[in-house]
Amino acid sequence: MNGLIQVVSEVQFLNPGWFWVWPPLVIAITVLLYRSRLDPIDALPQAVSLVRYRHPAFRLLRELTIAPDRKSGAPFDKRRLVVYAIATLGMVTTLAHPFRLGEELPAPPEYRDTIFLVDSSISMLRRDYLVDGKRVDRMTMLKSVLTHFIDQLEGNRISVIAFSEQSYTLAPLTADYDFLRAMVRRLEPALFTGSRSDLGRAMLYTLRKIQHTDAEPDNERPAIVLLTDVNRPVRDIDPRAAATYLAEQGYRLHVIAIGAPSYAADENAIASLIYHPVSFDLLKKIAANAGGQFFWAKDIGSLKQAMLTIQHAERRAIDTAPRHVPVSLYQWPLIASVAWIVVMQLWHIRRGS
Repeated sequence: MNGLIQVVSEVQFLNPGWFWVWPPLVIAITVLLYRSRLDPIDALPQAVSLVRYRHPAFRLLRELTIAPDRKSGAPFDKRRLVVYAIATLGMVTTLAHPFRLGEELPAPPEYRDTIFLVDSSISMLRRDYLVDGKRVDRMTMLKSVLTHFIDQLEGNRISVIAFSEQSYTLAPLTADYDFLRAMVRRLEPALFTGSRSDLGRAMLYTLRKIQHTDAEPDNERPAIVLLTDVNRPVRDIDPRAAATYLAEQGYRLHVIAIGAPSYAADENAIASLIYHPVSFDLLKKIAANAGGQFFWAKDIGSLKQAMLTIQHAERRAIDTAPRHVPVSLYQWPLIASVAWIVVMQLWHIRRGS
């Protein structure tokens, strides 16, 4: 009994306004039954011919057949009204669309949009990474891990902005991961944008792009991830001051250093490219001024871990009620209503026999 009460208490209605139709409907049925304008539901015709003929004196014959009942002063049969009321209640309940809450749906993604600010200067050709005992250049390693990160991210928008002396949007904020992967594969060091890194201008360029399209609340603004191997950036705009300005505008910048921090990783085989290690001191100050974290990608594993740490740190709090799959129950009152009519018909037939 308690289980039945619990099941009934869990039933909800999608269109409960239909229940307001039932009282006037019952009143209308009462009037029609009282005036003998409505056949009782338990005495409907059992067989109907496909061809009908109306007698010329049909109305007179109808008056003669129903007149004795009206004039005899026979009391109003409330049982007929009850039969009709129960049948119409089932129909109205069906239209109200009852349902219950089923399996709980997964919570929505908790990560915010991410903008990757990727250094594409000529220094990204330096091969100071070892993968399976082989020298790998910085850009190849960065593209591999960035593609892996895109594959692991679900439900978030990602943007990629490349920079060296100039900055350009490689991919705007989008959740089209096939497009993002294709654009990341196109990343090449310093094809059109110069050979040096202008970090300050790149950060201000990113800020302008965000403010032009960003209509999100402060707590849902995109996070910015800077991936660079900068040693001596162009100082037209001090990148530390630009990082401070980003933080003042409500944005957080995380920094991932690409490359080795000392000259010990120099590859003598590339004589045409002067080797410079990454400036950790500068990048740490940029991250601190922008309210973000600093990471060193000393190998592929540490770069992946840095991105996962940033992703976890940038989770936004989502205050949403639990969502459930609605399970429709309208078929049960419909079946009950039809069954009620059939039972009344059978009862009338058996009583008549």
